[in-house]
Amino acid sequence: MQVNYYVLPLYLGLFGLAALMLSRAWRIGKRNRLDLVANWSNVQLEEPERYKQIYITINLAGGIALLALAALVLIVGLPFTMWVSLAALIFWSYFFAYQFLSWNAKKNKALEERARKAAEAEQQKEAG
Repeated sequence: MQVNYYVLPLYLGLFGLAALMLSRAWRIGKRNRLDLVANWSNVQLEEPERYKQIYITINLAGGIALLALAALVLIVGLPFTMWVSLAALIFWSYFFAYQFLSWNAKKNKALEERARKAAEAEQQKEAG
């Protein structure tokens, strides 16, 4: 078996990224670190408790998928282009899930604020 020492850091990076994702899921779930329920820029979402389970799921899925991919590389002998492409797909799916949840949290907050103001205006209209 031939080892390409230029590819080895990419392969080992799968384990590092998987460890970060699984560690984040553990800290959010078991240690209740709601400050980690944040967007990609580490700004905490509004109502983090609402998105806690989704963030745990995304981090667990990403970490497990990367570990499975690393195992497949060794067991099946996936070609370089295939496993790097799959790793990129997993990473970008993880990234876009974070972006989507951040956007969704902002949108929900704005809609709830608009509904609250409309209800207040309706109450003032009925009272006045």
